[in-house]
Amino acid sequence: MNDGANFNLEKSIPETQAGGAGLQVINLERMATQTKNWCKNILQTAAFYGAYFMFAAVGSLVSVICMVPVVLFRGTRARRFGQKLIHQLFRFFVGYVRAFGLVELDAGELSGLRESGGLIVAANHPCLLDVVLMVSQMPQAVCLMKGSLARNIVLSGTARLAGYIHNKSGLGLVKKCEERLQEGASLLVFPEGTRTVGGKLLPFKMGFALVAVLTQSPVQTVFITADTNFLGKGWPLFKRPAFPLRYSLQLGQRLQPEPGEDAKTFGGRVENYFRERLSHPGENNLSANQIK
Repeated sequence: MNDGANFNLEKSIPETQAGGAGLQVINLERMATQTKNWCKNILQTAAFYGAYFMFAAVGSLVSVICMVPVVLFRGTRARRFGQKLIHQLFRFFVGYVRAFGLVELDAGELSGLRESGGLIVAANHPCLLDVVLMVSQMPQAVCLMKGSLARNIVLSGTARLAGYIHNKSGLGLVKKCEERLQEGASLLVFPEGTRTVGGKLLPFKMGFALVAVLTQSPVQTVFITADTNFLGKGWPLFKRPAFPLRYSLQLGQRLQPEPGEDAKTFGGRVENYFRERLSHPGENNLSANQIK
């Protein structure tokens, strides 16, 4: 009886030890995963606030430097240089946030716009990053921007060098837009005039339609979708979101003003197209296979 009991006890000891070793391995793996996630979180947080600093510091420095050529040089060549400079700066910034896993971007469809000029590119406007994402894909873009942004130290010098147009240009606005289109640049506009509120498209301002009708320029529509409200209306500027932020830039139809069509009618047609397309979110959903 004692020999049998001893045999069973001795047999159970290795099994117990093996079970304990297995639990230790699981615990070690769990600790390693938690440590990895903790380190990743710290790195991304540092990179996130570093992106703010870099955007402000580099943008301000380059903007101040650009004030010199703004005064000394005029004309198409100077504006093209400014447009490509902003494109490269924004492209670098997007590369930075993607490298640290802060942003995943699907913008492959916009590759066709890199060699296209003389277009009015109209997009919806969910967040402050829209301009950066769009211009990073467009080497020759001219933005129609708010007057307050045109006076911002981070943007004023480079924007003036690139020939950006602020919406307080008055009667000269259409003429300036026509000049930029004739130079081969694409005019980037957000017809809502401000960021979308609550995910619902705001009524369009018809300035872009007036330019399109008077210059007989086509309007290339672009749909921006995101899985987050980061930097949308009401989002605190320095609030850290969950990463990665996923964005998709998709080409829509290219609409041309018809003969005899006025700005209000044409602008309404563009707005209705946006509303119809955005009312079917399945057509604009972010796909895990598309995001790179």
